[in-house]
Amino acid sequence: MNNKLAWATQIRRILLAIQELWMKPKLFIAFFGATTLWCTAQTPFLYDNFNDKLLSASRWSPVPACYAGGGLELECVREIQNGKLHLAHRNFGQRNSDTGLQLGGAAVGFANPASIKSITTDLVVRQVAESPCAANLRFEADSANIWGVFFNAGAGDPSDDVGAQIVFGRRSFDPLGQLSVFAQTFQGGNYGPYLLLGSVPIGIPVTATLTWDQANHQFAVSWTNNVTHQNTGGTMPYGFADTAPAANPGKVLEVSGFPANCTASPTSVYVDALFDNVYIRRSR
Repeated sequence: MNNKLAWATQIRRILLAIQELWMKPKLFIAFFGATTLWCTAQTPFLYDNFNDKLLSASRWSPVPACYAGGGLELECVREIQNGKLHLAHRNFGQRNSDTGLQLGGAAVGFANPASIKSITTDLVVRQVAESPCAANLRFEADSANIWGVFFNAGAGDPSDDVGAQIVFGRRSFDPLGQLSVFAQTFQGGNYGPYLLLGSVPIGIPVTATLTWDQANHQFAVSWTNNVTHQNTGGTMPYGFADTAPAANPGKVLEVSGFPANCTASPTSVYVDALFDNVYIRRSR
């Protein structure tokens, strides 16, 4: 599979899996409280602070920025804006049904991602705008997230790739102006239970970290509210063999939305977020 096809396939697989998971009741697992980052063989280093005029092709993969189910999108933004990475996207529901959701997003992928074991970034979700449907009141917006594929648990087939994500997302039942924070592991299109990590108002700057802690066979996630300085984190252990490299080892910063299908009127989700001060840690 070529890099561009692998990129598009991975984004679609992740977005579809999130859509399915948030539409069904799930068993939730959570660990709260202050978290100390795991000691690592290499200190995280600054990867990009977006102080250039344009995104660097040596740091970021020059593949398509956007995806929308059925091509139903109007706005898609991937740019440097005032020294920060600006991602924004608006997509629409189908007009031939009052059940189900559509999916779409804007993203940027790390160049040479295979050796990246940890990602930290500042981010702020500036806006989530939903146009709901009276006959289908569900919508989802994975407002901003970090995800990565880190290893392969089988014989190298992409369906056995294993990864994790941390998400700052709005759902149809969240209070107005609030984002839920959660993390998950995944193997191919199969996702583990939510690791619930609290909530944060839209517009509040945060710092988020996703780490593969291979030595302890787990993923570690944490986030800090940069107004209250409260830190929340946890771990997601796994039982997979983790010594084989991933077939498609993508690492991504992303915004995405899931508008409801609606026959009566157009529905949409618009998500706008800024990222800054991206730090990574690579394996030796």
